[in-house]
Amino acid sequence: MAEIITDGSQKELKKHGSDEFPLLVSYEKLSGYKSGSFLWHWHPEIEITLVLDGQILYKVNQCNYHMKTGDIILGNVNVLHAGFMEDMKDGKYVSITFLPKIIYGSYGSILRRKYVEPFLHNFSLPAIYVDHSQPW
Repeated sequence: MAEIITDGSQKELKKHGSDEFPLLVSYEKLSGYKSGSFLWHWHPEIEITLVLDGQILYKVNQCNYHMKTGDIILGNVNVLHAGFMEDMKDGKYVSITFLPKIIYGSYGSILRRKYVEPFLHNFSLPAIYVDHSQPW
Protein backbone atom coordinates (compact mmCIF):
# COMPACT_ATOMS: atom_id res chain seq x y z
CA MET A 1 0.00 0.00 0.00
CA ALA A 2 1.26 3.43 -0.92
CA GLU A 3 1.14 6.62 1.06
CA ILE A 4 2.42 10.12 0.55
CA ILE A 5 5.25 10.99 2.92
CA THR A 6 5.52 14.66 3.87
CA ASP A 7 7.62 16.86 6.11
CA GLY A 8 6.25 19.16 8.84
CA SER A 9 5.00 21.68 6.27
CA GLN A 10 3.19 18.93 4.29
CA LYS A 11 5.74 19.12 1.47
CA GLU A 12 5.90 15.78 -0.30
CA LEU A 13 9.32 14.18 0.10
CA LYS A 14 9.16 11.92 -2.98
CA LYS A 15 11.37 13.00 -5.89
CA HIS A 16 9.49 13.95 -9.02
CA GLY A 17 12.06 13.10 -11.64
CA SER A 18 15.77 13.82 -11.77
CA ASP A 19 18.23 16.12 -13.53
CA GLU A 20 18.55 13.46 -16.24
CA PHE A 21 14.77 13.06 -16.69
CA PRO A 22 13.04 16.07 -15.06
CA LEU A 23 9.51 14.73 -14.81
CA LEU A 24 7.66 11.85 -13.21
CA VAL A 25 4.78 9.91 -14.74
CA SER A 26 2.83 7.84 -12.20
CA TYR A 27 -0.09 5.49 -12.83
CA GLU A 28 -2.09 5.26 -9.62
CA LYS A 29 -5.44 4.28 -8.15
CA LEU A 30 -7.00 5.60 -4.96
CA SER A 31 -7.49 2.09 -3.56
CA GLY A 32 -3.69 1.67 -3.76
CA TYR A 33 -3.29 4.10 -0.85
CA LYS A 34 -3.64 2.97 2.76
CA SER A 35 -6.57 5.29 3.44
CA GLY A 36 -8.14 4.94 -0.03
CA SER A 37 -7.01 8.47 -0.82
CA PHE A 38 -3.89 10.51 -1.29
CA LEU A 39 -3.71 12.93 1.59
CA TRP A 40 -2.92 16.64 1.71
CA HIS A 41 0.50 17.59 0.37
CA TRP A 42 2.26 20.10 -1.88
CA HIS A 43 5.40 20.18 -4.02
CA PRO A 44 7.30 22.72 -6.15
CA GLU A 45 6.36 20.94 -9.37
CA ILE A 46 3.40 21.52 -11.66
CA GLU A 47 1.11 18.49 -11.71
CA ILE A 48 -1.22 17.31 -14.46
CA THR A 49 -3.70 14.63 -13.45
CA LEU A 50 -5.90 12.72 -15.91
CA VAL A 51 -8.63 10.41 -14.58
CA LEU A 52 -8.40 7.19 -16.57
CA ASP A 53 -11.33 5.37 -14.95
CA GLY A 54 -13.79 6.00 -12.17
CA GLN A 55 -13.98 9.21 -10.20
CA ILE A 56 -11.97 11.31 -7.75
CA LEU A 57 -12.94 14.05 -5.36
CA TYR A 58 -9.87 16.19 -5.98
CA LYS A 59 -9.29 19.02 -3.54
CA VAL A 60 -6.96 21.95 -4.19
CA ASN A 61 -6.75 24.45 -1.32
CA GLN A 62 -10.43 25.21 -0.59
CA CYS A 63 -11.71 24.11 -4.03
CA ASN A 64 -13.43 20.78 -4.69
CA TYR A 65 -13.40 19.14 -8.12
CA HIS A 66 -15.62 16.12 -8.78
CA MET A 67 -13.48 14.48 -11.44
CA LYS A 68 -14.61 11.62 -13.63
CA THR A 69 -13.11 9.58 -16.48
CA GLY A 70 -11.45 11.87 -19.02
CA ASP A 71 -11.25 14.93 -16.76
CA ILE A 72 -7.91 16.71 -16.32
CA ILE A 73 -6.61 19.05 -13.67
CA LEU A 74 -3.49 21.18 -13.96
CA GLY A 75 -2.22 21.95 -10.46
CA ASN A 76 -0.05 24.98 -9.89
CA VAL A 77 3.19 24.80 -7.92
CA ASN A 78 3.20 24.81 -4.11
CA VAL A 79 -0.56 24.28 -3.65
CA LEU A 80 -2.06 21.88 -1.14
CA HIS A 81 -4.00 19.10 -2.81
CA ALA A 82 -5.55 15.74 -1.97
CA GLY A 83 -7.74 13.12 -3.66
CA PHE A 84 -10.53 11.04 -2.17
CA MET A 85 -12.98 8.35 -3.24
CA GLU A 86 -16.55 9.45 -3.79
CA ASP A 87 -19.38 7.07 -2.91
CA MET A 88 -16.72 4.42 -2.15
CA LYS A 89 -15.86 4.22 -5.88
CA ASP A 90 -12.24 3.88 -6.93
CA GLY A 91 -10.46 6.24 -9.27
CA LYS A 92 -7.57 5.34 -11.57
CA TYR A 93 -5.42 8.16 -12.87
CA VAL A 94 -2.12 9.18 -14.36
CA SER A 95 -0.18 11.99 -12.75
CA ILE A 96 2.61 13.91 -14.48
CA THR A 97 4.76 16.15 -12.28
CA PHE A 98 7.55 18.40 -13.47
CA LEU A 99 9.43 21.54 -12.58
CA PRO A 100 8.23 24.61 -14.53
CA LYS A 101 11.62 25.03 -16.19
CA ILE A 102 10.81 22.06 -18.41
CA ILE A 103 8.34 24.40 -20.18
CA TYR A 104 10.47 27.51 -20.51
CA GLY A 105 14.01 26.13 -20.74
CA SER A 106 16.45 28.87 -19.79
CA TYR A 107 15.81 31.33 -16.99
CA GLY A 108 16.17 34.33 -19.30
CA SER A 109 13.56 33.16 -21.80
CA ILE A 110 10.63 35.34 -22.77
CA LEU A 111 8.45 32.24 -22.39
CA ARG A 112 9.28 32.12 -18.66
CA ARG A 113 8.85 35.84 -18.10
CA LYS A 114 5.74 36.43 -20.17
CA TYR A 115 3.73 33.21 -19.77
CA VAL A 116 4.98 30.77 -17.12
CA GLU A 117 5.85 33.14 -14.25
CA PRO A 118 2.47 34.97 -14.33
CA PHE A 119 0.74 31.59 -13.93
CA LEU A 120 3.07 30.40 -11.17
CA HIS A 121 2.62 33.59 -9.14
CA ASN A 122 -1.14 33.82 -9.58
CA PHE A 123 -2.29 32.64 -6.15
CA SER A 124 -5.93 33.01 -7.18
CA LEU A 125 -5.34 30.26 -9.77
CA PRO A 126 -4.28 27.15 -7.82
CA ALA A 127 -5.56 24.81 -10.54
CA ILE A 128 -7.14 24.66 -13.98
CA TYR A 129 -9.87 22.06 -14.34
CA VAL A 130 -10.88 20.63 -17.72
CA ASP A 131 -14.22 18.82 -17.67
CA HIS A 132 -14.12 16.17 -20.41
CA SER A 133 -17.89 16.30 -20.94
CA GLN A 134 -17.72 19.91 -22.15
CA PRO A 135 -17.08 20.45 -25.86
CA TRP A 136 -13.89 22.30 -26.75
